Amino acid sequence: MWLAQALQVASVALLRAFLGKRWLRRPGTLLVLASVVYDGVSQVLLSFPSVGQWDIFRNGIRQPFIDGADLIISTGMLAFTIAYLVACDRRDNALQRGADAVFTARVLDWRWLAFACLPLAVLTYEGRGFAGAGLATGAGAGTATSVAAQFFVLLVALTAVAFLLRHGSRYFVPVLALQSVLLAATGERAPVIWAALSLCIVLAQAGRGPRRSHMHAAVALTLLAVLAITGLRAVNGRAVFRTDSGLNARVTALASGAGARPQHGSPGLLAQAAVRLDDTAFAGAIVQAEHSGQPRLSAWGVPDSLLLVIPRAAWPSKLESSWLNPYQAETATFRLQHVNFLPGLAGLYVGFLPSAWLIAFLTGLGWLCGRAERWLLRRDTPARLVLLTGAVQAALVFEAGLPFMLIVLRSAAVIAAAVWIAQVVTEGHSRRPIGLVPMRKITLTRPRGSSCEGAGALASIYRLVI
Repeated sequence: MWLAQALQVASVALLRAFLGKRWLRRPGTLLVLASVVYDGVSQVLLSFPSVGQWDIFRNGIRQPFIDGADLIISTGMLAFTIAYLVACDRRDNALQRGADAVFTARVLDWRWLAFACLPLAVLTYEGRGFAGAGLATGAGAGTATSVAAQFFVLLVALTAVAFLLRHGSRYFVPVLALQSVLLAATGERAPVIWAALSLCIVLAQAGRGPRRSHMHAAVALTLLAVLAITGLRAVNGRAVFRTDSGLNARVTALASGAGARPQHGSPGLLAQAAVRLDDTAFAGAIVQAEHSGQPRLSAWGVPDSLLLVIPRAAWPSKLESSWLNPYQAETATFRLQHVNFLPGLAGLYVGFLPSAWLIAFLTGLGWLCGRAERWLLRRDTPARLVLLTGAVQAALVFEAGLPFMLIVLRSAAVIAAAVWIAQVVTEGHSRRPIGLVPMRKITLTRPRGSSCEGAGALASIYRLVI
């Protein structure tokens, strides 16, 4: 186990050494750090008997196989890190100039983004919207539920970013508090963290980074929201989040959960966090099954799993093809226990690829991530800011695996396309002939119509997705 931890420390050290002081603003860095949390920090915590005794995911899995899987994953992520550093632009990316930030705030009108959030919030608080990562892959979810699962968190984060770009960072704390409440009401802890991190990173990239006091407040608010969800679920379960309970009932329940204490005979908060972050158990169970003689699945399952990214409108029968889901295929083939495993980016394909090929696959993936990030950070435009938000959130859903990460990026690409259309319209308005309007109005009057066109484009593209 400790060799695997050393490899993860090496990955972090390489990132810090080569990327400089702004290393935490990069999606590739966040992806590697997520791996360290799921495959490193959680493993150290679970090595303590008082914590590890609560891990139901490891029932029937011998520790040597878990350690072996952890070593494979850590080696693969070190290879990912090296390839990523080779491919990305290691220079400090330039921040947006003041004029660029103003133009971005004009194109990303927070009012239309909030309007787009409204129906998704209604679905979610009726129990028919966002309720976890599994929905986005179409696991029995309807169209409305899938749309809410894929767009709600991203649109909430973008609305907060757009508002702060328009009105300034003095509203950072109340905006973050509102964002945390809206996302905590889904009953899931991860979206609260995703959105808080993406808000801070995207604002920093736009040259409007939060102050140190704001960062302290962000940590406190996020931790409070996570503790409220944990306490409520420990006492009352998830029932309030699976029914048409409404926002008020959910917020009231969360307020009671914030003061809840673990019941006698139940794990503490640290043990709950360590168990929930354990994504090595899934790979360890597969390695153990292969050692017992179970043959490996065909490597063609890896590219097949990426077909989940195809929208339902283009492939209506996609949900009927269970072979597309690598998690379900491995669970059935290797006869894993039916618990909510976290496969992780690397662990998801342990049952398809030999160790050497898995490491080679992660190396290629790291190079692709580096090249994509180089393009993304080359220029500062409203559409790329949307893609950056999606890339940050995609990196933070490391535990769900590559198909779901790509689905998050697809959702961001849909919104970015609508924003690009709004950007084109805005630039067209700003180039009106000078003879028609006095020069003073050209410089002081806000161009009209840009946000409406962007909202209309977003609504039209919505219908083509999922």
